[in-house]
Amino acid sequence: MRASDRESMTPVRVEVIAYAPTAFFHCQHCELTLQHVGVGQKIHDEQTAYALPPDLAHDYQALSEWVRALTEHYCGQVIVKVVDAASVEGFWKSLRYRVRRYPAVIVAGQDRCLGTNTATVQALIDRRLSAPVSA
Repeated sequence: MRASDRESMTPVRVEVIAYAPTAFFHCQHCELTLQHVGVGQKIHDEQTAYALPPDLAHDYQALSEWVRALTEHYCGQVIVKVVDAASVEGFWKSLRYRVRRYPAVIVAGQDRCLGTNTATVQALIDRRLSAPVSA
């Protein structure tokens, strides 16, 4: 496939359902006030630091590196969205895709892979990228 053909292709959507740190924000006015007083960033840094227990934080760091490597490998041909498994959206997606273990990778809303096995996920993505685009 030529480079010009790849540039015109629609990126493949990849969703990763995993336990992810969650940060809560206040209303825009309160956030601005907290930033102006100088405590807003400190509050958000503290939330991020304690959002996950150490073992899940380590797993999330590894997942982040995996996602970064995946997006670099495909150079704009994939769009990756990480969904917190403990969120309402994560709960819904877990039901929808019948996922019980995390992380789970959903490629193009159809193909499911439990874990972050790079070869399996790349094969699913490559199959979607090589499939003819229906008009």
